[in-house]
Amino acid sequence: MADAATSLQAQLDARPMSALQWRVVALCWLVNMLDGFDLLAISFAAPAIAKAWQLDPKTLGIVFSSGLVGMTIGSFVLGPAADRIGRRRMILIATTVLGLSTLLTAAAGTVAQLMTLRVFTGLAIGALLPSLNTLVAEYTPDARRNLAIAFMHLGYPVGGIAGGFLAGQLIPTFGWPAVFVAGGVFTLATLPLLLFGLPESLHYLGRSVSPRARRRAEQIAATLGIRLGAAPDTATNTAPVRVADLLRGHWLAPSLALWACFFLGNLTLYFLLNWTPTVLVEAGVPSERAIGAGMLLNLGGGIGMLALGHLSARWPMHPMMCGFFVLGGLLIMAIGQASGAVNVLFALTVLAGFFALGGLIGLYSLAARLYPDSARATGVGLALGAGRFGAILGPYTGGVLISLGWPMGRYFLLLALPLVAAGLIVWRVRQPA
Repeated sequence: MADAATSLQAQLDARPMSALQWRVVALCWLVNMLDGFDLLAISFAAPAIAKAWQLDPKTLGIVFSSGLVGMTIGSFVLGPAADRIGRRRMILIATTVLGLSTLLTAAAGTVAQLMTLRVFTGLAIGALLPSLNTLVAEYTPDARRNLAIAFMHLGYPVGGIAGGFLAGQLIPTFGWPAVFVAGGVFTLATLPLLLFGLPESLHYLGRSVSPRARRRAEQIAATLGIRLGAAPDTATNTAPVRVADLLRGHWLAPSLALWACFFLGNLTLYFLLNWTPTVLVEAGVPSERAIGAGMLLNLGGGIGMLALGHLSARWPMHPMMCGFFVLGGLLIMAIGQASGAVNVLFALTVLAGFFALGGLIGLYSLAARLYPDSARATGVGLALGAGRFGAILGPYTGGVLISLGWPMGRYFLLLALPLVAAGLIVWRVRQPA
């Protein structure tokens, strides 16, 4: 047996990535891609739903926010539960709920039914993200962790792009329900891959007193070419292990700063993600091109994620994220002033996605590094839960302002300011001394 002082993470950091580690990253990427597809499908289907059901912008904003309400509950309640029941088990349960709720959304016949099913969709995604983020962070060495987390989250905009592409192909021929049928079927089809291909967190198994869990941990460790210590790979006595520990002492300030950044960043981003196609249609852009703008937003975000993950190996995260957030906010303000020039607007949309979405993904890397493994899913889950309040408020506020007749430039300006504020607060997200 290895010296108990030799941590699992230190051994992983000293070795190149194995096939098992790459498989964990790839499967988590796949699940996150389906998250993006299933959650953002409503934004691409929204113009068709609004036309078919005669919905006003305020009601549509509530529909957008209903999925985010579920995400908030999932992040706060189910995200921390992964530290108790295991990351793999939570991913399997939540993926099942996600697939079923997305599939059933196609059969919704009223606004109430649509909102209820979007809540369940959001609930599943809220439970998934902390576990996906944690599993990737725990299976990758330090030198590749930021890039691996960025790549995993790249699945989200890829799912959004796929949703936009399928929406453009399916809705004109089969109607808006077809998008949700496709999303639900694809999601449920991944369950066998996850069941047989995704391992449990080695850190989680290493803390368990169950002989079965210990045997499984030893099997995984042997596959990775490392040795499991004689004692569980636990954190120091000063590390937080409960929700209350994150709200006291030295952990309070960095936790609150992280939650504020997630809240402010999501407020701006989810306004942009949900309302961009609909706002452009109302501004006179053809529906197909408006959906294309939503795809470009996600494309820019995906490139920004990888760029930030790659650059973080050479440059400190905090100044880069500050720059990404501030530039993203300024570009969103510029979008509001360019409604008459479609090509310019599309270029600004790509750049805004690059900096806004790319910078927001950097917060996931900071969150994974901020907390020790004993409380990582709890800390990330609570931070995401705080962010979901912003994600709920952004689309709803956008709907209210649009229904009041505000000009596009004014509400884009107002809703870009939280992203700029996040760029200033991110400097406080650091491990306590």
